[in-house]
Amino acid sequence: MEHLRFLNWNSSRRSKDNAVEDEQLMSKESGELETQLRILYERQGKLRRWIIGLSILVGILALALLGAVGHSTRSPGGEQTVLSPVPRMPRTKVTFEEDKLFANGSNPKSDEAWATLTPQGDGFILIPNNTRQQWELEPGKPTKAGEVYDISVFHELHCLRHIRTHTFTLQALIGEDDPQKIYDLLLKPTEDHVFHCFDYIRQALMCAGDMTIEWPRVEADGSRFAVDGWGITHECKSWCTCAYTSAAKCVQPDSDPLKIPTLTITPYCLLRQASDAKRQE
Repeated sequence: MEHLRFLNWNSSRRSKDNAVEDEQLMSKESGELETQLRILYERQGKLRRWIIGLSILVGILALALLGAVGHSTRSPGGEQTVLSPVPRMPRTKVTFEEDKLFANGSNPKSDEAWATLTPQGDGFILIPNNTRQQWELEPGKPTKAGEVYDISVFHELHCLRHIRTHTFTLQALIGEDDPQKIYDLLLKPTEDHVFHCFDYIRQALMCAGDMTIEWPRVEADGSRFAVDGWGITHECKSWCTCAYTSAAKCVQPDSDPLKIPTLTITPYCLLRQASDAKRQE
């Protein structure tokens, strides 16, 4: 019996020892867990501070970007453009069709039609004094009322008309008794201008970059192989709006250039409007 009691005592002691060891082990594990949690919280705090700092930096960059965009303009198509006092031009669909008034040789009606493509002031506009800086413009031609600038599209048309005049003048020289003398007097002095115009129009076309898809015309036998560009619809800037806008700011040498002139609707715009109205009937 004593032996049995001894065994029971040993068993009880071992149970107590095991309990103490388990308690110590749990205490150790709990301490390690607390340490890991503390490290995790510290890391979370650092990460949170990094996220807040990064968010502030992104916000500052976004505001800077918005500020930069605010000083520029975007066309309806979305492409970014330079600063300009000229407002955005609305877009319109235009179907290209042959116009014999322009696709013709030199004659009074065709010459007049080409001359009326440019609005009042021939595309030159006046920017009031002390205002060009807000548009980051280089100095224009100085006048008492403001500085004179040109509008690219009207410069391009001027060049095209100059090439046209040069071409038909050459054509008129054929059969003359002394074409070389006439050439030297009339054409040779303007050759550099013509060469300039070829390059200027080249760059203008590449800048505009009209990517409209054109398909071949239908031949008499039903085949398709030649592309003439007629019957193709393009998305264009409203030409009449371009003309009106330029006329509203145009230079008038014989009057006070600060006064807004009466807008002159060019015959070409009237013809275009009549043609569009007829097409819609």
